[in-house]
Amino acid sequence: MRLQQPIYAAKPVKSIKLRITATDVPTSAAVRITDVQLQPGELPTGVVPNPREVGTTPGRWQFRNGVVNPGLTVVALSNADKAAPVRLLVENASGQTTIGSYRFGALNGSAHTDAKAHAATDGWGRAPIITERQDLTLRTDIENRLHARLMWNERS
Repeated sequence: MRLQQPIYAAKPVKSIKLRITATDVPTSAAVRITDVQLQPGELPTGVVPNPREVGTTPGRWQFRNGVVNPGLTVVALSNADKAAPVRLLVENASGQTTIGSYRFGALNGSAHTDAKAHAATDGWGRAPIITERQDLTLRTDIENRLHARLMWNERS
């Protein structure tokens, strides 16, 4: 069973303490918590493996880029065999910028987020990951036109 509870923070989260409590459980029953997944962003996407943990081998680089206008959805075509972390670079951005689950905040120029390095120049959220055998679809919420570049190593 999946239990979902959104937590909305007003600023970047530095740490989380989680306490799980079961109440009104009959004495003849047992509660077993086998797995807890905390995931940034407002969309539950299920389990996405960390490429460092699944033993994948980096292959050739893939690049997708283009101009993004307000209201457009970015789709990066991929047919990768395994999940791969993505580096997302935005250039010539101005105003509030959200791409996928990553909120860059108010930008004036360039910024990036890198899922492999777990790093970003601005903002907070979840950097994109190309999932196994899936295209990457990123909804956008931007004030002005910008240039977006996605980069990742194919994995097998």
